[in-house]
Amino acid sequence: MTRSISKRKLDFLREELQVWQQEGLIGADSAARIASLYSARSRSFAQTLLCAGAALVLAAYALSMGAACFCEKDSPSGARALRLLAGLIFGGGIFLVAQMYHQDGHWSTAFGWWALGLIPAVQLFRDAWQMYLLQAVSLFYVGGRGMFFWERTPDLAPFRGDALPGALLLALWWLWRQTRGSLRAFNFNVQLTILFLFTRLLWYFSLTGALLAFLAAGVALTAWPRADAAAGWRASLSRWGILITGVAGVALSVPEVWYDFPYLRVLDGTAAQELNALRLAANGAAALTAVVMGWRLYRGSRLGGVFLGLLVLRYFVDHFFGFMSKAAAFSGLGLLCLIAGFWWERSARRKKAKRDQEGGSHKNV
Repeated sequence: MTRSISKRKLDFLREELQVWQQEGLIGADSAARIASLYSARSRSFAQTLLCAGAALVLAAYALSMGAACFCEKDSPSGARALRLLAGLIFGGGIFLVAQMYHQDGHWSTAFGWWALGLIPAVQLFRDAWQMYLLQAVSLFYVGGRGMFFWERTPDLAPFRGDALPGALLLALWWLWRQTRGSLRAFNFNVQLTILFLFTRLLWYFSLTGALLAFLAAGVALTAWPRADAAAGWRASLSRWGILITGVAGVALSVPEVWYDFPYLRVLDGTAAQELNALRLAANGAAALTAVVMGWRLYRGSRLGGVFLGLLVLRYFVDHFFGFMSKAAAFSGLGLLCLIAGFWWERSARRKKAKRDQEGGSHKNV
């Protein structure tokens, strides 16, 4: 009686029969008799439906792209919406095919294939909406490969764990330049880069080491040369530097964070000496952060004033003012607030005067 099996299994059986003949395990007659017991199974109704579903997905994608090209001249916004719909259909088709054929692997890999398919569309149409969709999909791919709480243990192999997300990040930065340098896309790329670098640093180093690296990078970015205009990616990069410095500095001002830093472990000393070393490191990080934030506040950055206030508040609720009376503590805090308010108001007046001056010059022209 002939048994029906899939064509893939039948091809595999025939290849194995040839190998067995070459090894002398069976003869040609036996191989022919075994092969005659099996026949290729015809496509089932379920498989036909699956193929029809895949064909519908492809047809919907092609239809959306075609309609976008047709509407480009009369309705640019409608064309962008149709291209965005096509990008969503493309991603839905990837998940649908993976479910239909029971593909193994983590779900974040599908987002990687989705991002790979969106890159040509972004490059071809230079569409900001397509860029935003690509960035959102890349967030799930990069984060899904790097975060424990998304039910995936990160692959610590350098190539598999770092190269593919890193290449995707480089592609996003290149596409950002191709799409006329949108500031929103720039800020999203910065966030994605921070997520990628911080999670990778946590793989190979301690939390303290990662925070120290970001503190150094943030201090460098705060000194990034800015353009004359108040807006633009250079000014945004400087603000990101203040944000990174502030977050890392406030976190490093907590002595308990330094417990996992191996260079501060006093191997042959007492617990008191080790505690003093931890406090000294935390106070040093806080002092550096206060200097940077004070300098940025002097240059007119409100964000610098916010982090300077957070740093003061963090020490106020801790034991820093334990040896002082409440009156002295509140007086010192009030004095710092007055200074911050003075510089804040001074910066606002300078900006207003500059705007008034620029407005007057335009009127005279």
